[in-house]
Amino acid sequence: AARLRYARVHLPVAPACNIQCNFCDRRFDCANESRPGVTSALLSPEQASQYVDDVVAADASIRVVGIAGPGDPLAQPQATLETLRRVRSRYPEMLLCVATNGLALTENATALAELRVSHVTVTVCAVDPAIGESVYAWVRAGATLLRGRAAAEHLLKAQRAGISALVRAG
Repeated sequence: AARLRYARVHLPVAPACNIQCNFCDRRFDCANESRPGVTSALLSPEQASQYVDDVVAADASIRVVGIAGPGDPLAQPQATLETLRRVRSRYPEMLLCVATNGLALTENATALAELRVSHVTVTVCAVDPAIGESVYAWVRAGATLLRGRAAAEHLLKAQRAGISALVRAG
């Protein structure tokens, strides 16, 4: 199985999130809470690329570098994109992946394609705004904080547009 031959590393470079899910809790940091959104430290792009160097030196099976948090990688995309640029320049054949809520995906789809990000996971918790309004406490639309049905509708529209933008970008 591929999981036995290839390893991955997640880089915690995304500081903030542009939505608040009612179920999200990033307070716990221990050996039993190894999931995106939970981290002991936030890394700068420079620190993250050095970390990748160290991990690859220790484990030659590393084939995938992912960014999934602790916030949304595209809420403040500068650190995410700079980290991906650094990894791509040092490891041209490394698979790059990003997990996002999709709110800021449309405006970043071209940059992700140019960096040859091969996998983008868009977390869609609801395809019906009536359900989404109970899932999301708020969604940030530029400088506006949306709540309720308006928040769910805005996020779903952005997710659909972002996925389409990724497809168009290849």
